[in-house]
Amino acid sequence: MGELLLNTPKRRQLLKDGHPVSTRCQILGRGAYGTVFKAIYRDRSVAVKIIRAQASSTLHNESHLMNLQHRNIVRLLKLESAVEFGLVIMECPRGQCLQRIVDTLALPLMHRVFITLDVVAALRYCHSQNVLHLDVKPTNILVALGIKSSGVGNLSKVKRSYICKLCDFGSSIEMGESCARPEQTSANGTLRYMSPEVLRSDTLSEASDIYSLGITMWQLQARRLPYHPLDCNETIAYQVVKHELRPDKYHQLKILALDCPSDWNFVNENDADVIYKRASASARRNLSLDPSYTAGRDLKKKCRRNRLALHFDCHSPAPEASACLESAYSKLYKSCWVSAPESRLDSLQLKHELELILCRTT
Repeated sequence: MGELLLNTPKRRQLLKDGHPVSTRCQILGRGAYGTVFKAIYRDRSVAVKIIRAQASSTLHNESHLMNLQHRNIVRLLKLESAVEFGLVIMECPRGQCLQRIVDTLALPLMHRVFITLDVVAALRYCHSQNVLHLDVKPTNILVALGIKSSGVGNLSKVKRSYICKLCDFGSSIEMGESCARPEQTSANGTLRYMSPEVLRSDTLSEASDIYSLGITMWQLQARRLPYHPLDCNETIAYQVVKHELRPDKYHQLKILALDCPSDWNFVNENDADVIYKRASASARRNLSLDPSYTAGRDLKKKCRRNRLALHFDCHSPAPEASACLESAYSKLYKSCWVSAPESRLDSLQLKHELELILCRTT
């Protein structure tokens, strides 16, 4: 119920006609170049992304996932293409994307570090296979719940019941010729997470993914969209490149918000989910006036928060230690988003520093 059956006739139909007509099909996510549905393929639950033929580069980029097999990367099971549409069939562990979890729950520092370590492991493997992801953000990190996993190094006895998997390789590129010739590389990632060199169409490297991860780490702590006071992505891109604007510079953001009125014409397609939330807020406002609707919505939100809290609960350190550790975490993500790529922490250094914070939190 609510899942597509991806047998051969159905796949042929999807390749020809695109999105299924049935409204009962469960949608897992929407992006700039395709929609992801829950489906059944060879008797297993999967996620299938249906991509328009016009986005052929996205389908090519997704193929980079074909040879990547790592516990922290969503596995690609099958990729098919036709004249009108393409299909990307991936594993679909039980869980939620990190963005939804952050929207629901304030994650304790220990779990923010665990999540970041999982993403670092995924990126290190990608880079070892000469692949840059180039779209690291919470909506592209799947948190598979109910999977027992231990800590790292000396903290192997620390248990958790989830594992994070990096997904959506639609903006990925292979290192080498395409990096050395940036004019052939189209920046298809999400602008608010893009490094200055990506925005300038300069030569890209592993440091470009580390920058995006630094923005994601900030978001895990702040629980806000990067550069949230600004709607104009053109302004954000200019300020990031020319004036080293970062999401934690609240005073500078406030001034820019006053000087730059909202302009939806420049909003990147990959921020469509943000636009949708804002546009639909007014449509839901009238419903919110109904006390029964509000009570039901609040109850569902509370239940969801309680369920997630079971996976992310931990004992908090003393207040003075907590402030010190949060400061160390902040210093770490700021070291990931410095403008010069060669000055950023590399993945091995980042892993080491995260493990030190993790040791102190426990």
